[in-house]
Amino acid sequence: MMNTNQFMPHGYCFLWQPGVLWLHILSDLGIVMAYFGIPLALVYFIRKRRDMPFRRVFILFGAFILLCGCTHLLSIWVLWHPNYIFEGWVKAATAVTSIATLVMIVRLMPEALTLPSPAQLREANARLEALYHQSEENSRAVIDNVLDGIITIDEHDRIRSFNAACEDMFGYPAEEVIGQPISLLMPDPTYSEHASYVSEYLPIDAGAREVNARRKDGSRFAADLSVSTFDVEGKSHYTGIIRDITRAKQAEVARQKLLRRLTDSNTELERFAYVASHDMQEPLRMVLNFSQIIAHDYADRLDDEGREYLKIVGDSAARMRDMVQDLLEYARLDKEGARFATVDLRVELAHVLENLRGLTRETQAVVTYDTLPVISGNGVQLMRLLQNLITNAIKYQKPRRLPVIHVGCKDEGDEWQFSVRDNGMGIDEAFLEQIFDPFRRLHNWEKIQGTGLGLSVCKKIVETHGGRIWAVSEPDTGSTFFFTIPKTPQPLDRVSADRFA
Repeated sequence: MMNTNQFMPHGYCFLWQPGVLWLHILSDLGIVMAYFGIPLALVYFIRKRRDMPFRRVFILFGAFILLCGCTHLLSIWVLWHPNYIFEGWVKAATAVTSIATLVMIVRLMPEALTLPSPAQLREANARLEALYHQSEENSRAVIDNVLDGIITIDEHDRIRSFNAACEDMFGYPAEEVIGQPISLLMPDPTYSEHASYVSEYLPIDAGAREVNARRKDGSRFAADLSVSTFDVEGKSHYTGIIRDITRAKQAEVARQKLLRRLTDSNTELERFAYVASHDMQEPLRMVLNFSQIIAHDYADRLDDEGREYLKIVGDSAARMRDMVQDLLEYARLDKEGARFATVDLRVELAHVLENLRGLTRETQAVVTYDTLPVISGNGVQLMRLLQNLITNAIKYQKPRRLPVIHVGCKDEGDEWQFSVRDNGMGIDEAFLEQIFDPFRRLHNWEKIQGTGLGLSVCKKIVETHGGRIWAVSEPDTGSTFFFTIPKTPQPLDRVSADRFA
């Protein structure tokens, strides 16, 4: 390796001209200071602006400038110390870094040329501002045309926006309330409750609640308020959607008054039906008994026409007796109430089949059934329900067709679903809703006897147990009556609002 000490220091060339020597020294020192300062500035810049593109170019360019500064620093050093080989390696590193910087700049030049100019950025910003203002105007138009009031407040409970619906609702123009505290519109204790709601409940419950609001004239009104929160620059703001429910509350009060009147009226009607049907039994019994006595004791004194008339009287009295008894049974359901206990429906069905043994034997009806559960209910009423449905299934049968009835049961989770399916004459779909109305009959009495109250009784029993009843049918094929009983039924109030809905 060559000994660099054999070279003469570069500064000896300037010994006879000290001014030239110091010119080089001071110039190189100035360049060194600038070249060392520029990389520091670049490092600071890219650390503060991490979103800047081409970060590697900045880093490589900083290294290149730093190495250039090192070469000028070595130019001063070799004025007195002949370390030319070391200086050469530093210049070589500078050359490599410079070439690498040039290559990277050339490669990135197409991408860099696509960057928008300041004029293009100003134009884009202008378009964005126009779009923002248009969007803001559209949003304002939408907000001002909704029926509900919309208010926004800041973290200090100051009103920041107030739409047209709020102006109509409170009587304030928007410019009069903007910047004012929300307490202007919310009298105590509503305002105190609002502050507690915002701090404690809003994070977990943003549902609507009823509050008292205050108009400009000082009058107060009931309102439905929903509040949600949003952040603007790290600060919490709130949006309130408010609706005047004064009319709704007045309508509810009127509805409750009407419901009480209907309840009282319905109670009186049921009491009248019970008393009337009870008191009518005795004169009907007298008419029926004496018509039978006359038919037996005075038959030889009557001609054929008289006996026919007497038969009509007796049949009509018997029909009226059945109607009164059914009406009394229908009215008694309300007077009995719903005294619930544990009921084994298998036992109740056995009682029904025993009661209907004569009818099933006469018609040769076949009754099958699923395994029935033990439920909570009124045993007498449930037995009456099954008996009415099975009786109808046997009665409403086409001539010369043997009745086949099946009592089904299905577990539906929270309730039991029962069904009584037959192969009878069926029901037209247009009448499926009407058949549960009192005294609604689809056949005349002479063809199929009945009072038209059986299915009405069934409906009332099912509703008393908290269930529902319906039917599906196909004419000439058969019908299926379904009813549900909750597994944990609660006796329904027979004068509840549901009856008048």
